[in-house]
Amino acid sequence: MKRIISIILLIVIVFVLTETNPERSTYLEWITHEAMDQSSTIVEKGILSFAGEKVFDMGTTHSDYFILSVYKTDFTEIGLGQITCIGIFNKFIPISKKEM
Repeated sequence: MKRIISIILLIVIVFVLTETNPERSTYLEWITHEAMDQSSTIVEKGILSFAGEKVFDMGTTHSDYFILSVYKTDFTEIGLGQITCIGIFNKFIPISKKEM
């Protein structure tokens, strides 16, 4: 009986994780808002609000692992560094950030 309950619980957890695995568009909105919050001038905020998602989309790779996603945004070529985030439960958790 305990084994059946454990299997059912595992199925429920996997189902919840797959349903709350955030999509790429959600990540792009999140990273744009994070960058806007960290920008210090009105000009930077204006540029990010106008073209931020498109810019971040070009520098972002997405790996979907069914129950979570890993997003890597790389701007080392323009001197902004890179960030790696895990997307789980409709949230994004930065796991590494390299500043240039």
